[in-house]
Amino acid sequence: MKRRPVQLGLVAVPVGGTRLPTRLVPARSRRPSPAPKPWACVVLGVDTAARSGWAIAVQGKRVDSGEVDTLNTLDIERVVRWAVDLGRVGGLRVVLCLEAPWGGSVAVVAALGVARERWERAWRDAGQTVRRVVRVNPSTWRAAVLGRGAIGLEREAVRALEQSVARRLVGKELGPDESAAVLIARWGSQAGEVGKAIGKRGQRESMKHWQGTDN
Repeated sequence: MKRRPVQLGLVAVPVGGTRLPTRLVPARSRRPSPAPKPWACVVLGVDTAARSGWAIAVQGKRVDSGEVDTLNTLDIERVVRWAVDLGRVGGLRVVLCLEAPWGGSVAVVAALGVARERWERAWRDAGQTVRRVVRVNPSTWRAAVLGRGAIGLEREAVRALEQSVARRLVGKELGPDESAAVLIARWGSQAGEVGKAIGKRGQRESMKHWQGTDN
């Protein structure tokens, strides 16, 4: 009788026969499913760069957006405090969605890491937990907001598409970094990763809000 291999976060793949040891390969991680409606929370979406785009959405609705010089700590802190204050006034949890470094030269990746750390430091200084920081790859939020057709486009083409979609959402022309941030916040408003960040209680409160809006 063959013994079934035990999976401990890995997938056991038989190699050449049952008598030989198995080869272990990483199991595919499953991303949490997106919500059918915006979560009852505040999302601060940030396109991390030397000049970071930012956007604040409350229960899926954009409140404001802009761009800041990442070297200007006071401006970053002001944006974070605004998002936190909106959450406090509305009794809502606040989630920081940061675009993760996606590639490029060592210098570019290092610079993006510094920008991300400045936002995370301002987040911690505002008394917020790191458990509500979500890092998202560009391909993930672009596929959700722009469609899978955006994957593989040249940088200039995808940035132009981002600005076009953001312009339709906001009703005015935005810069490339601000446009990306608006779309990141839109992704985060219904992302399963954000639902995980707000926890079971936050999810239950969101469902109560959905039921109230349906009635």
